[in-house]
Amino acid sequence: MDSCWKRFRTYLQVSQAFKIARRLFVMNAFDGILTLMGVVIGAHFSGLSNPEVVIKAGIGGIIALGISGMSSAYLAERAERRRDLRKLESAMLKDLKRSQFARASEFATVVVALVNGISPALGGMILVIPYFFVPAIDMEAAFRASLALGLLCLFVLGIFLARISSERMIVSGVRMILVGLLTIAIVSLVSAPGAI
Repeated sequence: MDSCWKRFRTYLQVSQAFKIARRLFVMNAFDGILTLMGVVIGAHFSGLSNPEVVIKAGIGGIIALGISGMSSAYLAERAERRRDLRKLESAMLKDLKRSQFARASEFATVVVALVNGISPALGGMILVIPYFFVPAIDMEAAFRASLALGLLCLFVLGIFLARISSERMIVSGVRMILVGLLTIAIVSLVSAPGAI
């Protein structure tokens, strides 16, 4: 088990998959949160009183985001890494398909695909959670709690980005919240009764 973990760590370093996965995690969690904000706001302004509809629509969106993210990242990353492998083989005049580099590239492709699919699903799922508590809380409270959780998640992502870039954490967190608030405002305007 220990040797397996060491090999995986080596693959992550050789392929630089960790850096790519970290970037994709933030971008796609961000996408998942904003997408589900749109679903929650649209459901709210359509007058839904059944939390099950919001939960099912949310979970449907989350699954679609996850499958889309995983498959698109796998196919794109695989193509890029195979191209890099062929270039290296051409430069070295050697078949590298069974090399550590080739195995590291394949491992990186899988890691990147998993992160790309799981992160928007995780980000989005958080916004659905309050609707599981209806009727203990009413739909209005679930709606507000959902948006508040979304903004909190965006703030945490901002802090995470600030740690990577050595920027001020609060400023980065607030910047992300502003994007969330802008999304809420625009979707609310479009979704409000009589808007369309």
